[in-house]
Amino acid sequence: MGAWGRNVFQNDTALDIVDEVLDGTFDLDEFRRNFRRDEDEGHLTASQGAALLTLGALVRIARNEDHADLEALLEHAETDEVDLTAFIDQFSDEDVETLRELIGVVIREPSCSELYQLWEESGELEQWLEYSRECLP
Repeated sequence: MGAWGRNVFQNDTALDIVDEVLDGTFDLDEFRRNFRRDEDEGHLTASQGAALLTLGALVRIARNEDHADLEALLEHAETDEVDLTAFIDQFSDEDVETLRELIGVVIREPSCSELYQLWEESGELEQWLEYSRECLP
């Protein structure tokens, strides 16, 4: 993993997704295809976990729900507000529920989540979990 930190947008995977969302090129169907292609028998890689947390945070922000990393998103976008309508319009209620379930795996099941394991090994698991729980849509 390249750059990474506790906050949801502090890693390369997250910033790649954020850039796609901001420039209008994010495609949920393509994300799904790539995600399924990269599935490893129920085990989520660190990159997959980071991507899911990012999507969860963006869904919350798009729905005008509180999220600690809104300021980080605005700073990255170099603006005072972002329009995430095209992004959120791609999600059905079922998509949001599936995302919520997958994020649950990332933050609750160490045997299935490489990202959880990495934070556990770092000694900063509780701090990461605190930030990550805010990504549940």
